[in-house]
Formats: sequence, structure tokens, C-alpha cells
Amino acid sequence: MGLLESMRTYVESRHPILYVVTFEERSVDDLISELADSQNVQKRNVLEWNMARGFVRFDNKLPMADYKDLPAALDNWLDQELDNHFLIVKDAHLALRDSPLAVARLRALAHRIIYDDNVIATVFLVSSRPLIPPELEQFITIFDQPSPEKDEVKQIIQKYVALYGLSVDEDVINQLVLAFRGLSAYEITCLLNRAYQRDGDIDISDVDLVIEEKKQIVKKNGILEMVSVTEGVENVGGLEALKTWLEEKAEIMSHLPKALKFGVETPKGMMIVGMPGCGKSLTAKATSALFGLPLLRLDIGSLMGRYVGDSEANMRRALRLAETVSPCVLWVDELEKAFTGIGGGASGGSEVTSRLFGYFLTWMQEKTKPVFVVTTANDISALPPELLRKGRFDEIFYVDFPDEDERVEIIKVHLKKRGKQRDGLKLKLLAEKTDGFSGADLEGIVKDAIEKAFLKGESELDWTHLHESMAKSIDHAMMMKGKAEEYRQKFKLMGIKSASY
Repeated sequence: MGLLESMRTYVESRHPILYVVTFEERSVDDLISELADSQNVQKRNVLEWNMARGFVRFDNKLPMADYKDLPAALDNWLDQELDNHFLIVKDAHLALRDSPLAVARLRALAHRIIYDDNVIATVFLVSSRPLIPPELEQFITIFDQPSPEKDEVKQIIQKYVALYGLSVDEDVINQLVLAFRGLSAYEITCLLNRAYQRDGDIDISDVDLVIEEKKQIVKKNGILEMVSVTEGVENVGGLEALKTWLEEKAEIMSHLPKALKFGVETPKGMMIVGMPGCGKSLTAKATSALFGLPLLRLDIGSLMGRYVGDSEANMRRALRLAETVSPCVLWVDELEKAFTGIGGGASGGSEVTSRLFGYFLTWMQEKTKPVFVVTTANDISALPPELLRKGRFDEIFYVDFPDEDERVEIIKVHLKKRGKQRDGLKLKLLAEKTDGFSGADLEGIVKDAIEKAFLKGESELDWTHLHESMAKSIDHAMMMKGKAEEYRQKFKLMGIKSASY
């Protein structure tokens, strides 16, 4: 059901307050106009208040009366008969914040709509983000205005191409449709204008403009972090099974329109679990580089808000933003810290967390936009089992401590990164002596050995520097070895696939 039809059912069933979350006020005005003129709903009188000019005419936004504060405007509406009205409040999140009088009067208005048979009215709250005081929660239904679907995006591009008499290949249009997904019609048109003004044509090179615009959207929003990626798959030592799997997914993502047409489903993502320091975060970054897509990081703990509904609204904003920036890689780090223990407590905090968890699960199951989710966790045995069900992720991988061959490869990676790879360093012997060391431990050995060589005034790094640094790290590695065996048994019982062959 589309947004218009969904809103129509709520209007006809006399829900008092509909909250539309959007940056595109003009398109919401069009929706409300269509609802007001609808044959299924008797034509309504439309009254609008906004924070900038008070009461205005709905059609041309010219001021009608100087009610600049919302409580006074609501008091005016409470005194009217309201026998057939749509009442629109723009900038709702600003007007309601820290205004108990506005909240009280809006609640009184909702009561009139519900309980007074002579009142036929619907209140529309419109703002760029929702704010729902607890006193209004039961009266409000939230609607997110969706971005244009792929067919609509394609029509926008085709109309633009026809307007300027351009010749654009169908494959190029399909690639641009994928890149533009998640943007509004206004944003798409602006980008097409920029592309045309740049070189007088619309072609595949214009995708970089879209990526630049989406980076700006993330920066302005502030709820997700755009992570700069310098590491590629070549920086990940070992984990060959995981890397092979990722390369297959990268092939699909790089030819997604063709893959979808063939019947391949959009890759959903993966979960990587296992010991700290064994490459989970590095793999998330390498995935972004391999796919050639931007990497967004979501900190679920930062979503917690002050008002009822704020946390869920922040989650919706974060996931909608990821869809806007798609195709992209969304990295949710240390997932167990956010969702461990759900369902076991009765505190308000756990209830909010449970709602966040439910929304995240639903989104993972139903998302259609090309957002490849990479979640990382140390121990998933404490996570809700619903998260691990088939359909949430394409695959779950367990990252163990590296074996001997992988340790050689990891040491080489870190030596090469620092320009110190050469013969005579006895890397195989070092790998033999570092059983139970994590990738982070091995990196620490290399960094410490290079520092030692520099402080001693040596011209080259040699085996003695590496051996001394290794000896310092043994106690920590042995302490973690018992924990690794505990995790290994848990993951084996859960049937989780190893990231290494």
C-alpha cells in the first residue's frame, strides 16, 4: 500500500494525529491536497500553521493571522467548530519541544476529535524528524515519506534525457537508477543538472557526483559516521574462506542491475564473530574497499534519546540514511553490547532496546535497497537467537586465532606496510613460536620490534628485535588462549562457518 492510500485509511477511520516525517514539504502538501479533494473523503477545509509565519493560506502560504506560537494557534482551533477540517502543523519537532502548553492543547484537540461526534478533523504534524512527547504517544501515527522507487527514478532520468535531446544507453540509465536510489526527486533533478552542466552529457562518469552528494548527506545528518578506508583485502592476512565468499558477493554488487534481472537477490550482509584482535573490524573496512562502496558505521548506543520514540526515530533515521546512501556497506560494530540480554529485564531501558532490536530485525529481513550489512561481535551466544535466523544475514563467520601459515601471512602484511619486509627475518620460526597470538598481537610485535631497532640505532630490522618483542607478548596471548577455546566450542555447537579453510 502506498503512502497516499495508507494515510487515507487512517483519515477515514478518524485517527486524530498523523505525523509525516519528511524534508519534502511540497510533496506532502500535494498528498494532503489529494486527500482533501478525494472522492472517498468529503472535501476538507485545510488550515495550516508553521513556525515561520503563523497561520497561512494552504495554497500560497501567505499569512492570514499572526499566531506565531503554536499554543495560541491550537487554542484558536479548539474554539472552532471543526466540522470538516485538515489541520496542519509544520516544523512540529521544533514547536513541540519544551512546550508543555502546546503538548497539552494538542492532546485536548485529539480528545475532541476522538470523542466529539460533531468534530470531523485530522491533525497533520509535518517535520524533518519526529518528536513525540509521552502524553501524545497513543494519539499519533507516524509515516515516513519514502524516496522514489526505481521505476519513478527511471522516469525522472528519462524525462530529463528527452528534454535535452540526449542519447543515453539503457545500461547507463540502469546504473544511474541504482546510484540515485534513496534520493528525493528534487535531489535527483539537481544532480542531473550538475552532470549536464559539467560536460553537456549524462553518462556513467556522473555516478561520482552522486557519491559526493551522498557523502554530504551523511556529514550533515550526523547520526552515522562515514569511515575513510585505506585497507584492502590484501591487508587481511588469512581468512581465505571469508575472502573468497566476499569476492563472490563483490562480483554481484558490481553488476547488480544485471544480477537482479537474472534473478539473483541483493546480498544482505554477514556477521563476523570471534576473538578480539583477529581481523573483524579490518574485514569490515576491506569489504568496503573490495565492493568499491562507501562505509558507514552505526553506533547503536548513540541512538538513545530523551523522549518516548526518540531512540526508535533515531534508528529509523540511521537506517533510512543508509538506504539513501546505498549502495553502501553498513558496519554495526560490537553488536552484542547493544542487544545482549533482550527480553530478560523489565526496565524502561530494556524496553527501548527491545524496540530498537525489533525494528533492526524487521529492517534486516525486509530491506530491498543495496545496503550490505557487516556486523561484528565477540560472543554471540548471549545475543537473541532471532538475530541468527536464516534470512537476516547471508552468512555468519567465526574468526579464530590464525594458524601457522596465516601468521606468516599476517606478519608479512605488517612488515610490507612499514617497508621492512626482507629476507633473513625467520618469519616461519616466528610463526611457530606465536601459536595462540591474534592478528593484533602479531602487529604489535612488528611495531614494537621496529621501534626497538630504531632506538638502538640499527640500520635494519632483524630476527633478534622480533624475538624480543614476541617474548614480551607471550603472557597476554596465553591468557586469551583459554577464552578462545571456550568460544570455539560454542561456535562449533552453533554450526557457524569458519572464516579460514
